[in-house]
This record gives sequence, C-alpha cells and structure tokens, in this order.
Amino acid sequence: VAVLVASALPLDQYLISHPRYFFGQPVERALLDPDNLAVLANHLACAAFELPFDFAPRLRSGQTQDSPFGAGECFGSADNAAAVLDVLASEDVLHRSAGRYTWIGEGYPAGTISLRSGAPDSVVIQEVSASTPQVIGQMDRPSVPVLLHEGAVYLHGGDIYVVESLDWEQGLARVRAAELDYYTRASSVTDVRVLEEYSPGHEGRETGEHTVRGYGEVMVTTHATDYRKIKRYTHETLAWAPIDLPEQELRTVGYWLALSEELTTQLQEAGVLPTPTDYGPNWSAQRDAARARDGYICRHCGASEREGRQHDVHHVKPFRTFGYVPGVNDFYDLANRLENLITLCPTCHRRVERARGARGSLSGLAYLLRNLAPLHLMCSPGDLGSAVEARAPETGLPTVTLYDRVPGGVGLSARLYELYAELLDAALDVVRRCPCADGCPGCVGPVGDAGPGTKALTFRLLEAIVEK
Repeated sequence: VAVLVASALPLDQYLISHPRYFFGQPVERALLDPDNLAVLANHLACAAFELPFDFAPRLRSGQTQDSPFGAGECFGSADNAAAVLDVLASEDVLHRSAGRYTWIGEGYPAGTISLRSGAPDSVVIQEVSASTPQVIGQMDRPSVPVLLHEGAVYLHGGDIYVVESLDWEQGLARVRAAELDYYTRASSVTDVRVLEEYSPGHEGRETGEHTVRGYGEVMVTTHATDYRKIKRYTHETLAWAPIDLPEQELRTVGYWLALSEELTTQLQEAGVLPTPTDYGPNWSAQRDAARARDGYICRHCGASEREGRQHDVHHVKPFRTFGYVPGVNDFYDLANRLENLITLCPTCHRRVERARGARGSLSGLAYLLRNLAPLHLMCSPGDLGSAVEARAPETGLPTVTLYDRVPGGVGLSARLYELYAELLDAALDVVRRCPCADGCPGCVGPVGDAGPGTKALTFRLLEAIVEK
C-alpha cells in the first residue's frame, strides 16, 4: 500500500485531484546532462582514479585524422575531455606524462561527490548546544543565504535549531538547539540575464500568437535582502531583519515565457497587468541628475553601480500621490524634484518599497509553473528557480523565467520548453479548481504574500494565454 499525505503545495493538490494522471504515467525519466562541466569534471576524476586516460595518438574505426576524437581516448559524447583533463592536471589532481593522465590526488574522488547537490562548494553546519561542538550536516552554498543566514530557523532530524553565526569565508554555520514558536522566511532579489539562446530545432525561440518563449544559457544574480519571523499556526509576522551576505551568481540554463506586445497591451487595458508609470518628460534627465548627485552609489548601503546595471532612483514621496495626468497638468515637475529623489541599489530599493513584494498575476503564474513543473520532471520544486520581470532587458516584454538551480543546468529547462502547453493547461486547471477566495499555497501562493485579487488576475492571464 502506498499512501500520499498531500501538502498544500500545487503539485500535491494537483495529484490529489487528478489520480488518473498519477496512476496512468509511465516510469519517470531522470534528466541529467552528462556534458555539464561540473558533472563531467567529477566523472573524469573518478574515471582516472580507476584507469589512466591514454591520449597517445590513435584512430578508432570510422575516424579520420580530422576527427575530434582522432587523438586518444574520449569520454562518452564529450568533445572537450582533453581540455578538462588538462585543467585537472593543472590543479595537481592528475599527472600528465607522455599523453597519459594518471590520478595523483588524495583519497577516493567518488566519496567527495554529493548526491544531493550539483554545487561543488558547501557550508558545514555545526551544533554548538552540546559541550563538544559536532557537525550535523552541510548545505550547498547557493542555498545558504536564504536558509542558513544568521537568525534563520533550521530544521534537522525533526529538531529545531537557530543559526547563531555564519562564517561565509570559512564555510561554517553554528547552530543551537531551541524551542521556538516561529519559523523564518527569507526574501531575495533575482536578476536574470540571457547569455546565449539555444536552438531547440531550427530557431532559438518560438513566437506564438500570445507568447514568446525560448531557452538558453543565463546568468542568475541573487541577493538575499531580509527575512521575517513568522508565528506558527497564525502565520503573523513577528519581526523583520536584514540579511548581509554577498550576491550569488549562477551560470545555468533557463526557460523563459514572455507575453507578446499585443497581449500585454490588452491585459494592461483590462487591468490584469499594471500599466507603466509615466514619470513625465523630465524623468530621464532628473534620474541621471540624481545618480550623478549621489556619486552613482546607493544612499543606503554605499554600494557602487555594477557593470551593465544602473542603480534605481526612488521617489521619497510616492510619485502617484502628486496626481500627475499627462496632457492635463505638470505636477510631474514637483514629484521629480531632486530633493524627492534618492539613488538606491536594487536590494535597498526592494527594502524601501516593501509594498512591491505584493504579488500580481505574473508572480502568481511563476509560482504555479515552478510548483507544477515536477509533474513532468524528475525533480522537486526546489530544483528550479524563478524570476519575474515586468519588462525583461532582452525582449522589453513581461517575462517569467524558470531556471535550473544547478551550475551549467541538468536539462530541466530544456524539457520545460517542450512542455509549454501541458504546463499551462495544468496551471489553469489548478486555479479553476481551487476553492480559495484570493490565493493559497495550493494555487497562486499564500494570501499573505499575494496582493488583492491575485488569484482572479492570474486566472484571467492564464485564460488569455491558453485561450480556453
């Protein structure tokens, strides 16, 4: 007998309400990219431990002198095995001599490879409650800023711990056992930049009547900004505190879904998407003047602008309160005075405009897609990251991006590109069936995280895309 105790997440709720889907599916197919550099380097090290690689010139059957594998052994379909072996040799893991690569590293390489994470770096978790500190676990470094920051509540083996300190450079988190009636939830800012579009067939992207979608290599920059202490059962916010940790960069593979210009205009007119704010004809000049006055640094944290990303300029008194109407008055002049503008980095801007965290239809769609993706992928929702952009730099369109939370990607996003229609159908079905009034963990997200009307707006957005 197999028993499924369903959680409140969309994935479990979908399976509970669609038992035929669950029992009618074939055995899952694991997605793994053997040419992922992190995976390939580990595999080559393990292979060299078993038997040296021989790169003495020789030809295999059917190969010519111009063949990429014409000089020595290959490893699966990887055409860059020699280059990776050279890197391992430069790090004194292998020894190269007369065209042979021999293992000279310490220990057993397969024993150092984590089966839980693709990230090579990790942070050790040390309990300091007992008289003698002891290691109780470890966590991949990309997950640490939102799960293991100072003050975070950490669960391990059914016990509750609170993080007392985090030594980022040394990779050590010290935790202490505690009896708490609250949990913590961190917030972060994520920027996605497309580096290269991959071609699934003959084109790098596919344009439909209502959407533009594609997948390819992306650079994901994530910065944990703050966390909340939330009381159990009542889920009320007890306190808020900032997180001071460096940005995390992840070069991986992502899948993006953008709304077409025509659909975006229609949804803005219908109130499903927010309309762009017209800050008046002098906004560009005043924005540049404010950044120049502030020396192009954040007025809150002192961070300088990084290449390719200008700081934001924030209205101290909200722009909308001035009542500017294009063509009717010139109240923008008052709103855009330099005294009412300050330069903020994206992280500090989010902290100041916490109301921006109120989620709309695009965020509701991203929540659904990320949580329903494991219906078709052999992964958990935590294996995927998501980002929402009201106007993506590459397309200028409202965009939802899902990406592999593994350096180099493991094939999840490429598969999502193929499952475009099925995933949207499932998302629409979940929102339609869910009995909640305005959002819950089983559809577009918890009510406390969602803005007013998020569920209805997400439903209208999905209907417009799917055309049901």
